[in-house]
Amino acid sequence: MKVFTPGGRAAVLAVLSAGAVLALAPIVWLVSTSFKERGDVFAVPPQLIPAAPTAANYAYVWNQADVQRYFVNSLIASGGTVLLNVSVAALLGFALARFAFRGRRLLFLLGISTMVVPFPAIMLPLFVATKELGLTDHLLGIILPTAAVNMWLSVYILREAFAGLPRELEEAARIDGCAPARMFWQVMLPLVKAPLATSAILVFTLTWSDFLWPLIIMRDHTGFTISVGLQYFMSTLTSNWHHIAAVAVIASLPVVVVFLLLQRYFFTDVLSGATKG
Repeated sequence: MKVFTPGGRAAVLAVLSAGAVLALAPIVWLVSTSFKERGDVFAVPPQLIPAAPTAANYAYVWNQADVQRYFVNSLIASGGTVLLNVSVAALLGFALARFAFRGRRLLFLLGISTMVVPFPAIMLPLFVATKELGLTDHLLGIILPTAAVNMWLSVYILREAFAGLPRELEEAARIDGCAPARMFWQVMLPLVKAPLATSAILVFTLTWSDFLWPLIIMRDHTGFTISVGLQYFMSTLTSNWHHIAAVAVIASLPVVVVFLLLQRYFFTDVLSGATKG
């Protein structure tokens, strides 16, 4: 059965192409600006391809010690958050999916309900708790709260993944003498690589792009992440938009790299969810 007529297919392709152009245009212009000289940024007519492209903008901003520090801070904070979040979520998701205990459904529903609570509603008590633990002006003050806030997003993904595994695997592992811990690490966990990658991509992106919480928890600028540092540079570099564009491109690269590295697992998870049932 034909879903689209030739005319309908052409219309759909036209709409999707227009949407792709609208989505990619700001990114393309940002990259283009990062390779321009200062005088070419606002040239008339606008130049999509710089007349004299230069990588000096990247060299200039990268040689600023603050940019390197902010970049490293973001890598540590995002990597630590992903490691803590996914590790705990995998254990909790496995327990909720494979073990029967009283209150399991209630615990899951309560945890999922926290996902609809807006962050500003818990920001003040979260800041007080972080301050009492002495974690202000420390990267752990970003890692622990961010991992906790996004915990149930990963738990939901991984619980569904573990629940979809056949019971025969678990029974075979028990016959072979596997304890629950060994069954988790050696049998179940390798089978949910796609959901693990999906959780890692989502949590890494959320942590890397987070602006509000690092701004609140860090008073010393040496602890800023790249998202906060970008705002700082926009206020100090003023009209040097070619330098600001270079910093923005540098700030975007880790998210792109992580997605490219894990996209195979990510799309596997998306497609399996789309075809399930």
